[in-house]
Amino acid sequence: MDNVRTISRGIDLLEFLNRSGKATGAHIASQLGLSRPSTYRILETLTACGVVRYSEKDNKYALDWSAQTLASGLTERSRVLCVATPYLYELQKKVQWPTDLAIHENGVMVVKESTHPISPYSIESGIVGSRHPVLCGSLGRAYISFCPKGERDAILKNFFSRCTGGYEYFNSMQQIEWMIAKTRADGFGSRQQDVNAETSSIAVPIRFLGRVLACMDISWIASAMSFDEAVKKFHAPLDEARRAVERQLAAETMLN
Repeated sequence: MDNVRTISRGIDLLEFLNRSGKATGAHIASQLGLSRPSTYRILETLTACGVVRYSEKDNKYALDWSAQTLASGLTERSRVLCVATPYLYELQKKVQWPTDLAIHENGVMVVKESTHPISPYSIESGIVGSRHPVLCGSLGRAYISFCPKGERDAILKNFFSRCTGGYEYFNSMQQIEWMIAKTRADGFGSRQQDVNAETSSIAVPIRFLGRVLACMDISWIASAMSFDEAVKKFHAPLDEARRAVERQLAAETMLN
């Protein structure tokens, strides 16, 4: 119980620093209703972990850069998932085939929302929470093709073996670069039975302020229609859903 309480207090402290920017230990203790000894113990632990930094110049604590980036990323992810989920379900109603929404985490795409359970044409289950190497599906291919170059280079450098997942069709950077160029030219990531022989899919990136926050896809049973037929049928509504999400993100930013 004590460990749980300490973790909870640590989270409260991080959230406070994320809101306030910088603060003394005494001010943090008073604002969170904690004793000073408890506050300083938590601050010492977080500082040792590299999450919080202390400035002797003004005797104040602040989130370290890495923690600020994490907090910003978590906020953006939560926001885009909230905004995009209704459009994901509207898209499924239009096309009937399953739709998914995924975010990138350390070289893999993690499916956060899916309409597979309600689609009459779904042949897959357990989609939400599933993780897919970033090069091995339309969602990941859309992500890596449209994310900033620096981020893309870091993914390929640090997670190359995990990204490829052992699939021979991406065993060289030349093949990856060709895929990225094609994806950017098409405007969508694609998977044509190369990972799952039964289904194919296309995906688009949801972009905001120069970053890719998430990706949205439509998948279908490959034997039901050709890839070209599916692209002709699905790309326009998928891209319209993507634009609607991006417009709402921009509008909410303006209001805030």
